[in-house]
Amino acid sequence: MTDSSFTSDDHTHDDESDGDKLKLTDFDVEDTLGTGTFGKVLLVRYKKATNQPDALKFFALKVLRKTEIIKLRQVEHVKAEKFLLSRVRHPFIVDLYATFQDHLNVYMLLSYIPGGELFSHLRRAKRFTPDVTRFYLATIVLALKYLHSLNIVYRDLKPENLLLDSRGYLRLTDFGFAKYVEDRTYTLCGTPEYLAPEVIQSHGHGKAVDWWACGILTYEMLVGYPPFFDETAFGIYEKILRGRIHWPRDIDPLSRSIVCELLHPDLTKRLGNMNGGVSDVMNHPWFRGVDWDALERCEIRAPLIPYVAGMDDTRNYTSERRMPSPRNIPGMFEDFEPLPPPDPFDSTALEFLDF
Repeated sequence: MTDSSFTSDDHTHDDESDGDKLKLTDFDVEDTLGTGTFGKVLLVRYKKATNQPDALKFFALKVLRKTEIIKLRQVEHVKAEKFLLSRVRHPFIVDLYATFQDHLNVYMLLSYIPGGELFSHLRRAKRFTPDVTRFYLATIVLALKYLHSLNIVYRDLKPENLLLDSRGYLRLTDFGFAKYVEDRTYTLCGTPEYLAPEVIQSHGHGKAVDWWACGILTYEMLVGYPPFFDETAFGIYEKILRGRIHWPRDIDPLSRSIVCELLHPDLTKRLGNMNGGVSDVMNHPWFRGVDWDALERCEIRAPLIPYVAGMDDTRNYTSERRMPSPRNIPGMFEDFEPLPPPDPFDSTALEFLDF
């Protein structure tokens, strides 16, 4: 490792010699943390960090298959994820330390967040109390405040993309759908249950979609399931546009209030998107008593502190989550033997990823 740590721009410049660039053989693969449509996330140990603390030895390595990226038309999303993550630094956002590539895959070296997905903790708890929900939503509000100040719209807020660190604080991960947007964009992307009406209707969307997603997430944390769900994506979209929310009797009025204000279909009336911006969210009565500055300094004890034996502990990433997806190519990352020569018909197309 160069000096004491990587920086986001290390090993990514074309003018570096091959000897200075990271490669897969610089790491020992310890475990698989998760799988996706065109890649995996691995827990890896950096071999050269012999005298470094564990936090600088173990990383999450996101491995994306180039052929799948191209086939699924995700090139721009992958490039945007690298570009945006390399430029943001916030205590509630995962860190990108380096990127590199070979002719088969592109790699993103990320901080390893050992507490696992909020999704898993929520499923085990069934639902969270308003106080627990408030703590998690407040950290997300601060992360979005930071991103929106840079005109970055996240666009994929959901429990699966929220990781708990060893202190129990959330870290936002997976910036594949994030985008720099000054006004509005028209790309349809995201998770069906979390899509805002303006995305479904192709009216163009901006930062307001993240506040809508906060409303969906808040409801899911409080109730245990999202407010709009169906067996098909089309059915979900119909319910979102209809806008009817069923409330269990035990949900308090203030919790209902903030969810309904975040889920307002009228953009001019949606909490977070009015003249006061994020201040309207932070000043909502539901957040009364929150010390926002202390929270951002991580001085407030988290409601759930995951058990972590060490930085190589993967117990909070369940075996169910690590099972290979049927959409993945069999054997895609099963071994790390020397790579075969690149296909001359693919080489030009695959190098434009610019990692």
